[in-house]
Amino acid sequence: MTLPAAAVSVVLPFRDASATLGEALDSIRNQSLHNIECVLVDHGSQDSSSSIASDFARRDSRFRVVRSDGTFVDALNRGVGASRAPLIARMDSDDRSRPLRLQRQLHALEQDRGLQLVSCLVDCFPRAEIAGGMRRYQTWLNAQVSPTEIRNALFVESPLPHPSVVFRRETFDTVRGYAETGGPEDYDLWLRMILGGARAAKVPEVLLEWRESPTRMSRVDPRYAKDRFFATKLRHFPRAVPLGTPLQIWGTGPTARRWARELLRAGYPIRRFVDVVDKRVGRTVQGVTVEPPAAIEADAGLVLAAVGLTGARAIIEENLQARGMWPGRDYIAVA
Repeated sequence: MTLPAAAVSVVLPFRDASATLGEALDSIRNQSLHNIECVLVDHGSQDSSSSIASDFARRDSRFRVVRSDGTFVDALNRGVGASRAPLIARMDSDDRSRPLRLQRQLHALEQDRGLQLVSCLVDCFPRAEIAGGMRRYQTWLNAQVSPTEIRNALFVESPLPHPSVVFRRETFDTVRGYAETGGPEDYDLWLRMILGGARAAKVPEVLLEWRESPTRMSRVDPRYAKDRFFATKLRHFPRAVPLGTPLQIWGTGPTARRWARELLRAGYPIRRFVDVVDKRVGRTVQGVTVEPPAAIEADAGLVLAAVGLTGARAIIEENLQARGMWPGRDYIAVA
């Protein structure tokens, strides 16, 4: 019997993931959407992961195993290159997709042909491993749902968890796939796609269970260190804000000072710093005077809401929007 063409290809790289791979693959095999394929990319496993993957492929023709001898980025590009469907879903070897995940995400892409990426809400597990910082990050992630919210969050943090995303293959090909940058390959890809005009949104439903572990790659690989994320933001910032654009920076703490230092070096003039704390007003940062929020002028330059705390950022954005200023046009949040 000839199987119908796959509507979506799930790309799942793995290496030495025998403890969790079977659970992840079961979650794909049990999807409510049946016309799928799963491309399993073995990039150097030394444990029984290869046998687990091969066993799934023997028992279910929708699963295929390919091999990559290179880096994780090579494995990702190899997986997408071996895929046959026009839509690509990402999945990691230690996570779990809920049964309706792919059905819901493909429905969103069908309903809005202007969307190029669709993610979903996530639930981090196991509960015992979820510390306060990760809880706050999950809450922040799940609050970025609409295309506008996602685009406005781009320079705060990566708003799209990698294993939660389905994207159009043609959009991926347009930006030439994943790139080796020495930093987070997924964040770099989202920035290139979205700043290039792609629209992203989320199904407002928890469809991915995202495993937290002290040994997961994003915790131990230097590519995902904070300084690499910041370098990725800086590299793409001129695509969002042209070089030479005057800036008004709201914030004088470590986040604001770091951005100011690097943006001055890159060639962005800073017109003023703004702070709500009275004792900071009148001081100078990078040779620029700190002024109260009332000093902000809509035509004096783009405002950077440069604070580290989500609550403080929300207060700044409410203040600016009350003056008729809007994200992307009049201000950008950065962290």
